[in-house]
Amino acid sequence: MDGFKKLQLKERSFVVLTRHFFQHLFLNETVFFEEQMTGKVVSIIALLAIFPASVADYLLFPYLILPEKPEAWLEICEMTTLSMLLLGLVTIFVWDVIFLDRQDFLNLMPLPLKPLTVFSAKFASLVMFVGLFAIGINSLSSIVFAIFLGQARYYGLFSAFLLFLTHLLVMFLAGAFIFFALGFIVGFFNILLRGKIFQRISDLLRFGLIVAHIFVLYFFLIDTHFIQKQFESFKALQGSPTSLMMNFPPLWFTGLYEVLQGNRQPFFRQLAFRAIVALVIAVAAFFLITLISYNRYLKKISPEGAKHYRPSILRRLAEPVLNLTILRQPTERAVFWFYGSALSRSRLHRTRVLSYLGIGFGVSLIMFVSTGKFFWKAQSGNMLSLPLVLSFFLALGIRDATNIPLNLEANWIFKIAESPRCWSYFSALRKSIFFFALIPLYLLLFVFYGFIWNWTTAGIHCLYDLALAVLLVEALFFQHRKFPFACSYLPGKSKLYIFWLVYVLLFLGYIFIPRWIEPYFLARPSRLVGFYGVIIFIMAGLWLYHRYFFYEKNQILYEDNPEPALLELFHAT
Repeated sequence: MDGFKKLQLKERSFVVLTRHFFQHLFLNETVFFEEQMTGKVVSIIALLAIFPASVADYLLFPYLILPEKPEAWLEICEMTTLSMLLLGLVTIFVWDVIFLDRQDFLNLMPLPLKPLTVFSAKFASLVMFVGLFAIGINSLSSIVFAIFLGQARYYGLFSAFLLFLTHLLVMFLAGAFIFFALGFIVGFFNILLRGKIFQRISDLLRFGLIVAHIFVLYFFLIDTHFIQKQFESFKALQGSPTSLMMNFPPLWFTGLYEVLQGNRQPFFRQLAFRAIVALVIAVAAFFLITLISYNRYLKKISPEGAKHYRPSILRRLAEPVLNLTILRQPTERAVFWFYGSALSRSRLHRTRVLSYLGIGFGVSLIMFVSTGKFFWKAQSGNMLSLPLVLSFFLALGIRDATNIPLNLEANWIFKIAESPRCWSYFSALRKSIFFFALIPLYLLLFVFYGFIWNWTTAGIHCLYDLALAVLLVEALFFQHRKFPFACSYLPGKSKLYIFWLVYVLLFLGYIFIPRWIEPYFLARPSRLVGFYGVIIFIMAGLWLYHRYFFYEKNQILYEDNPEPALLELFHAT
């Protein structure tokens, strides 16, 4: 009887842990309440499912009017690649919660749980996560495949249903492979590199993967001619495949797809074997590296705020100059460097900003390539929009990062030492964004445009866009009352899933309207005097409004409270 109770307790612990780890993959900065989590996840999956379905409809529709029986393995390969790209992008955004972290260790260590139970529950939650997104993303495309290919091949209802299940199964296995392969990369760098170096490399790797995924997705969803041409070359090489072709992971799972559909050609059987072996190796390597790196990972990562940093050489040189010019007030001076530390040294905030900036770089790379090599030197079109795209996502990422406290202990320190001049805290925020984010970005852009165009035009272009970026920061932080990087934070209040259309319209207006006007200033740079006069007038008006009116009548927010409607719903339940 005691053994049966122990078995029940073990199973119950496994189920509870699995559910906890699974929910932890979604309870991030944009979701808090469980009802919001469900709605948000469903919305994301429904949005992502549209793209494979539209691509499948485009690829398979010709087979409805072709008299011969279609093979369609190239279309399957293209769909597998798209599915793996989408799931890879999802994986990158949950990069930080794939592995057990220090907080998990501190919470679970005192409990009577075996390590194998913890690791098994974590692994099961990841499989559930992959299944949810892989099946959800391909739910509509699987229906398209079942209807179109089933009709073209004269399948009955049962055969079409088997095709539907095969499509979902293969896409799930392909998604599991890319998920655990990316997870293995994280664990590998965790073991190979030391803590601080690992954090830097991990951030850069994540940033690069976001850019690469968005760039490749562009060819699937917009510039389809190029990607279809690449896949058509596979068919010509089917008889004598190259090593590069045989080592293309989506093609492995295409072979598995064909074998499950009854195709016994040696070419597809060899690919199917590679798919199974690759999946087993990816899962086993991920599980093994999780076990190996767990204790080492805990030793390398210390809590935020526990480290003591020495000021950098650049800060020691810049601090006296800034203190004598724009940071004369002690309060403003203190919070300025506090904000700078949050942006440059906090891994949580740095990762958040880099995630946004990675999307911006992906969009910029698409715009840059789409101009063609003969138009890189053209001072028009997309070449004028690149700084606007990057500054938009950079400013938006910082706006999101300021909602998250660097350390809640700083909250009460600022409370008891609060200066009656509230504007100083938010004026310092704008100055820190300008010096720590916008200036480095536009210096890099100045060098980039200087080599492509000429240094004079590059300077005019960057000065024009820098003024617009400053204006964008003012718009994003207009009437901002929450203490940056120190206010308690309730995820879910940003409501990006509600206001995404507003951000899209703001983004489109921000990148298209200024680039339409800019040639007027490039033709005669002296006209920038009037432009900067207008910008200075607007900035002065906003400065006077905030300093002498808004912050004089409103207090700083140190606690982020739930909305009244949510509190009523919570108490009602």
